[in-house]
Amino acid sequence: MLNRMLIQILRQWVDDPATNPFPTKHMPDSLTEALEAAAEGRLELNPPVPVPENFRGKIGYDRAACIGCKMCMRVCPANAISYDQEDKKVRFHMDRCCFCAQCTEICPVKCIWMTEEFAFASYNRKEQVVVDSGPREKASEEESSDDEGKKTQKTVYVIDKEKCIGCTKCARICPVKAISGNLKEPHVIDENACVGCGACADACPVKAIHPKE
Repeated sequence: MLNRMLIQILRQWVDDPATNPFPTKHMPDSLTEALEAAAEGRLELNPPVPVPENFRGKIGYDRAACIGCKMCMRVCPANAISYDQEDKKVRFHMDRCCFCAQCTEICPVKCIWMTEEFAFASYNRKEQVVVDSGPREKASEEESSDDEGKKTQKTVYVIDKEKCIGCTKCARICPVKAISGNLKEPHVIDENACVGCGACADACPVKAIHPKE
């Protein structure tokens, strides 16, 4: 057993490391001086390591495009998403995120995406909260076609008129105002406007709302 351990240790000494290379050949005595030397061209830095395809980095979030449907919160296994009641938007807590990308896949308006940014560690938790990344950069034609395909496969909800009691709960909770109807009368969901979030089905007291078959 001891011989095997020694062989493994010797092998690790001579093999190339699998981790990313350090920015400089040797650890500098002063990081500030090293950066100044690099800026002046006196010190050569290793090039940034390219991220692999489909890399899951820091969350990107277009707050203006968000409809506040909370679908991302429902699927998040790490409880890394919080909800602002005042403006009906969400926040992403990267210190809890497990980078599973489920929120990006379920978002009906595609306002959430994974960026290539990975160097965002911080001692300050407030800096780990993503509130707004602004509009996403224009995606490639292939990504756009994939998004369009996903949108056409969205779930649409319908209301059973025989069960509906016209309590208006569904209409009040719908994030896109796709439900209409008068008090104590059967309501109707606009299938073209419905984003399939399911908030209406959860709120219905008589279970009169279900996905369209």
